[in-house]
Amino acid sequence: MAGNTLRFGNARNGALKKLGFRGFPLIRMVIREILRPLFAVSGDGALTSIAHRHPILTGCCHNRLVNYPTRRQAGMGLFLMLSGLGAWLASLTLAREGYQLALTGEKPSCDINPFFSCGNVMQSWQATLFFDTPNQLFGIGGYAVVAVIGAAMLSGSSFKRGFWVLTTLGLFFAYSWLMWMFYQAVFVIGFLCLYCMVVWAIHIIVWWLYLPWALKQGMLGSSPRLKKLGAQWLPYSWILMVINYAVIGLSIMIQFPLLFSL
Repeated sequence: MAGNTLRFGNARNGALKKLGFRGFPLIRMVIREILRPLFAVSGDGALTSIAHRHPILTGCCHNRLVNYPTRRQAGMGLFLMLSGLGAWLASLTLAREGYQLALTGEKPSCDINPFFSCGNVMQSWQATLFFDTPNQLFGIGGYAVVAVIGAAMLSGSSFKRGFWVLTTLGLFFAYSWLMWMFYQAVFVIGFLCLYCMVVWAIHIIVWWLYLPWALKQGMLGSSPRLKKLGAQWLPYSWILMVINYAVIGLSIMIQFPLLFSL
């Protein structure tokens, strides 16, 4: 730990010298605070904040519920934030084009051939399953929450286990709903929705990566068996992603054999 701390101090001081801040102790401490996540070592032994060491900042700026993120937490936070933003953008595009379709009859941009027709999918009863509300509106709200959770993790925020249990249930419900929509689109409606498929692709990765990670981190229970299961599963989570994609791809090939001859 001493060697890691020394390396952190050397890297941080070198960055400060390059910036030219040799005076103004308070400014230097604030810049150290900004640079700290870039050089901090991973693990639970987080270095103390200047809010613990400086009397002015302790009184006005310290929040004991916020900690510096470890590299693992920051990595998952960035992943959730970017994934949430990507799925949110796809949902927003669907909502906008669905509104234009209902208002003016304008053809959606993803109606590109006889097989890909977002318009036909959006006009089906499956597209307004809950409360007669378009599915994409739930996507806008849900994936905004996912992105915010990722941003909060990047900032070092920590949440209680109940929060993570609810998050896991929400992601599982969304995954189940999307896979049901995949089945309906391919085998019942008979049309594919390009932007819907973007959301499917993103959420499949999110679900199968997040679940073993959460188990490993002890966010869903303190049982050593659950943590061990998550630790053993996480390196091979890509296998379930590939299987999930393969099921979707093969189903499309079987149901739309002429799609690949266009």
